[in-house]
Amino acid sequence: MTTLSTRYHQSTRLSDPGLSLPESLRDSLQHIRLLQNKRRTLADAQVGAELQFLAALRRECNTGHTTWRELRHAYAALDAGRVRGMEARWMDAIGISPEKVVANAKREATRARGVRKRR
Repeated sequence: MTTLSTRYHQSTRLSDPGLSLPESLRDSLQHIRLLQNKRRTLADAQVGAELQFLAALRRECNTGHTTWRELRHAYAALDAGRVRGMEARWMDAIGISPEKVVANAKREATRARGVRKRR
């Protein structure tokens, strides 16, 4: 009869440490790995979509038709996705720090309120 400990030591030589677990636990571990793979696939797809969005946003910025408020909203929407490396992708595409975008959006909003008050 093989014990859990014996099976563990035998399986450490194999590439899959999950083989040392009882079948009921291996099934759960397999499910966890499946979810981990799906998460990686979704994160990769999200990064691809972000890159496409950033390229389109850069084109809009280059035309001069993008407001600071729009840039702030774009950054906030992307940042909500919580995918590692987003700020670096933003900087590569847009070249303006999120902090500067927020500060300029606030300045822009203050000026717009001042114009409305004078009317």
